[in-house]
Amino acid sequence: MQSLQLLVLFLSQLFLLQSAFAIDFAFNGFNSSDILLYGNATIDSGVLSLTDNSTYSIGRALYNAKVPTRYPNSLNLLPFTTSFTFSIAPYKDPLGGHGFVLIFVPASGIQGASAGQYLGFLNNTSDGNPSNHAFGIEFDVFKDEEYSDIDNNHVGIDVNSLTSLASYKAGYWIGDDTKEDSNNTTWSFKEVELNDGANYQAWIEYWNNQLSITLAPENIKKPGRPLIKVPLDLSDVFLDEMHVGFTASTGVNVQNHNILSWSFSN
Repeated sequence: MQSLQLLVLFLSQLFLLQSAFAIDFAFNGFNSSDILLYGNATIDSGVLSLTDNSTYSIGRALYNAKVPTRYPNSLNLLPFTTSFTFSIAPYKDPLGGHGFVLIFVPASGIQGASAGQYLGFLNNTSDGNPSNHAFGIEFDVFKDEEYSDIDNNHVGIDVNSLTSLASYKAGYWIGDDTKEDSNNTTWSFKEVELNDGANYQAWIEYWNNQLSITLAPENIKKPGRPLIKVPLDLSDVFLDEMHVGFTASTGVNVQNHNILSWSFSN
């Protein structure tokens, strides 16, 4: 009986400890108490707009509290999943600019970030510096040769740099996910235009040093094959706690970058 009581006590303490480090939220609309806003980011009728029609501007929005990234008293990283719906559309010129990034950063604010091709994420002097402790998933609609962009319509993984570790043109895989063996599924790729004004949903999952990114139009269920799936060790990038959110920028061409919903869980 005593052993059972000790087990129950241990499990309850473990649950409370894990609960203290757990972050789980879901926004189907936004208000200013949920989100920290910087630069040109605004909330109107529940929609988070990162940019407006201003040239060379930045908008950033962060969850209102830092997120733990490691297990208690451990170097091991917590897994996380996040999903959000978004839309991008140029105001006038069809050549919009420049895109947005889901970010994990150590500090709030927009210090150390530049507009244009820097996406409001980093700047010319900080790019590539490991002391940034910055991680991002970019949804980029401008091809920048300086950072080896593959095209003007892609998703990329950025670690302390705007030169992506991996990237792929924006789109999603279509296959017969009713088959029990997904390895035998025949997949076809359908490209999408990120800045066509349509609503898209992204799913980002990090578990056991592996990152997967999936994208699809909002009215299509999550595809069974990710757009990007790579091994990635973020233990030297993440501090014990990080800010998570979105950042975007405009250049000489302008467009809006709207986040319509967002969920996160570690």
